[in-house]
Amino acid sequence: MENTLNQMLRKRSPGSGTLLIGGAIGVGMTAEAAVRGGADFLLALNAGRYRVMGAASLAALLPLSNANQFTDQFARREILDRVAVPVLFGASCFDPSTSPEMLVQQTCDVGYQGIANFPSSIHFDGRFRRLLEEADLGFAREARMLALARQAGLLTFGYAKTRTEIALLLDAGVAMICLNFGWNAGGVQAVAQSFTIAEAADRARRIFASIRSRAPDTLCFVEGGPIINPDDMFRVCNEASADGYVGGSTLDRVPLEISVTERTSAFKAFGLLKQANTAQSRELNRAARIAGIVGQSEFVLAVLEQVTRLAGTRIPALICGEPGLGRGALARALHPLSERSGPLVTLRAINPQAAPEAFLFGEAPRRQGVLAKPDATVVIENAEALPISVQRRLADWLEQGMLGVDGLARDTAGAAHGARLVLVCQTEPGRDTALIPALMQCLRAGRIEIPPLRERPEDVPALARHRLAMLGGGQQISADGYRLLLAHAWPGNIPELRAVIDRAALHSESEIIESIALSAAIGTGPSGDPANDDHAQHPRTERDWLLEALRRNRFRRGDTAAYLGVSRKTLYNKMRRMGLLE
Repeated sequence: MENTLNQMLRKRSPGSGTLLIGGAIGVGMTAEAAVRGGADFLLALNAGRYRVMGAASLAALLPLSNANQFTDQFARREILDRVAVPVLFGASCFDPSTSPEMLVQQTCDVGYQGIANFPSSIHFDGRFRRLLEEADLGFAREARMLALARQAGLLTFGYAKTRTEIALLLDAGVAMICLNFGWNAGGVQAVAQSFTIAEAADRARRIFASIRSRAPDTLCFVEGGPIINPDDMFRVCNEASADGYVGGSTLDRVPLEISVTERTSAFKAFGLLKQANTAQSRELNRAARIAGIVGQSEFVLAVLEQVTRLAGTRIPALICGEPGLGRGALARALHPLSERSGPLVTLRAINPQAAPEAFLFGEAPRRQGVLAKPDATVVIENAEALPISVQRRLADWLEQGMLGVDGLARDTAGAAHGARLVLVCQTEPGRDTALIPALMQCLRAGRIEIPPLRERPEDVPALARHRLAMLGGGQQISADGYRLLLAHAWPGNIPELRAVIDRAALHSESEIIESIALSAAIGTGPSGDPANDDHAQHPRTERDWLLEALRRNRFRRGDTAAYLGVSRKTLYNKMRRMGLLE
């Protein structure tokens, strides 16, 4: 156990910047989750078990069961030998039939790596506390147990509130001392607090200074009271120069309450809103079907909502984005969605079959261009390639139509029934379209921006499944396969994804397409040749995977942690270890 303590001391060596985190846990699932999140050690406490049973931590002090048997049963069954960090047994000294010597021996025999004095008499005061001490069932007995545990080679963790209690722990040679500020303030079972965060930090600073003046190697922890979130912990630990923090309610009860409440509320809200959204959903589904749009991200929903609203107006449209995103199909879909009675006409500004200006506006003196056709939709693809003179004329034509100037076909009421103009432009990352400002101004209200596939990875599974359904082979993609697809940057957008799915489906030898087949398909370019650019290569290391996730989430750590399914602390530790912190 000395080696375990030395490892902790090395973690907390001067200049390391690392705080030790202990989890006071009462159930195996939470224990394993805490370790995945980066916990350095666990405390098996009866309070943790009562919390997951729906009771307050305070129940740990009541004579509801044999505390030591109660704790040992769940710890052995669910925690001990199941995690790769030290597990310390929370031992109660209140039982007069079990001596401190027996508790230490039992702890060693079972195989715990350490021991802590919990439930503890520190939570009692007044006359009852004095009676406990007089009966030799109080804190002095707890300190004696910890001294015996240290002699037996166990890792020792002592809870204390007062300087007197801390002095007894120092006399016992306890390796880790936790300054406890009382039961936690957070959640629905919050307890009134005696300390503010500022007061807790100041008290811890003064007490830890006195501890280190006497025993410099003792590790100092804080817990409880007003510390209910990471910001509170950082302030107290930073100002007090603490070595670490122990979380109980803040790691299991409070996050669970918030998460379950929010998630249940979200499901309930969905059910309540379902009827109200039915009509809108039908319209969005119709728009998606006509435009051939597949996906479930917020970006796709936003685009569909824009198209649906735009279809009910005569506002000219501008559809922008990188190649391979279905811009042209979306532009052409506006015609049937608008239920216009005229023709759908498409002009490709790159290598057009006719002179763009004559095609659009006609030739003098009598011939009319396609823009004069009643109720038509005119789609101009690669509009950025239009000559400047044609762009200026289009801007003038749009301004005249907006102002009611003659030039558009009209009914007897004077309403304009000329062609609707839809421009499709290619954009590059960080750059706007090459259209002239006057034309851009006319199209501002109807502009739709289609984000690239790398910015909406949640659409990748839906697109992959849709492509497999189109191929008709009945194949599916494995979980590892989807993870690989999500890790790729897709510089070629949807055509590249389709090509990868086609190649993987063709070369897969089973109905389940595994990651190895997808990896081979991704390793070649859209044409099937080996890809030369870095973007077409699947990230091979954990660092590449992490960096890609950070880029996709614009280096927002909270969003990146949620995307990867890890805690912010785990993400931070990985970034630091891989040299990704500035």
